[in-house]
Amino acid sequence: MPQSDANASPVDADRLQRFMFEELDIRGALARLDEAWASVRGAQRYPEPVERLLGELLTATALLASIVKVSGTLTVQATGDGPLAALMAECRDRSNLRGIARIRDAKALRMEARDDAAGTGILGKGLVTITIRPDIGDRVGEAYQGIVPLDGSSIAEALEGYFAQSEQIPTRIWLSTKGERSAGMLIQALPPEMAHHDHGERRREEDFGRITLLADTVSGSELRELPGERLLTRLFFEETVALQRPEGLAFACSCSRERTRDALRAIAEQELEEIIAEEGDIRMECQFCHAEYRFDRVDVAAVHASAAPDDGQVH
Repeated sequence: MPQSDANASPVDADRLQRFMFEELDIRGALARLDEAWASVRGAQRYPEPVERLLGELLTATALLASIVKVSGTLTVQATGDGPLAALMAECRDRSNLRGIARIRDAKALRMEARDDAAGTGILGKGLVTITIRPDIGDRVGEAYQGIVPLDGSSIAEALEGYFAQSEQIPTRIWLSTKGERSAGMLIQALPPEMAHHDHGERRREEDFGRITLLADTVSGSELRELPGERLLTRLFFEETVALQRPEGLAFACSCSRERTRDALRAIAEQELEEIIAEEGDIRMECQFCHAEYRFDRVDVAAVHASAAPDDGQVH
């Protein structure tokens, strides 16, 4: 039965709840997205099958970020040759989320998505890429990246496949997105170097199999609607589960005028001048949050002179 510490509480809206099985070398996390998911969902309207997959990937990214040792940015991307070209979700500092989808062929997508069980099939054959960019003081450290084939019929299965192939750590994930709420749960065996108990490999495998067998009884509606402590009690009544302090989750975009200006440096100044002559200025919109950045002739000259013009964000 779950045991809360003095600062713990059930998972609520836009919260992540980590937990440990005290007598086992197994950890877990619950995540529920409400306003954070609504912000991503509202930024760009997608067909329902795409929206569902993006919500699941966003929730899974929050869960994965909770088990990463270093602070920084974790990005999960699924790409394929199907009508849905890509899904991408990002979590910064274990709390700030954003995500986006790229549709290659809307008509073909509608045809394939008629089957409610289409799942990741609309991505076709592709890859799952997880990138971790650690923060080191005021700079970004060297990125770590793992890439595996996109296997399985769901986001959860694809990510479980990633851990089986790349990390070789037993990991199971359950996800559910419906309407304005997305939720998920992760169960993972502790890596050997983090184990607290002197259990043999066979015992560890048996424990993990038993816990995941219990977790497999969870329904999508329970993930989305039951308070975290009540859900864990329902699933693991005979286990001693320690809840850690809940952590907040929110939509937040990392775009900035400076980053947008850096992108302009890759374009010849003459080409930028031609755009300004035709359009009056250069307008660039963030596809995650729709913030708009404008640059005029003075800005363009400053860009190529490595200067820093004043902020010109349109609110």
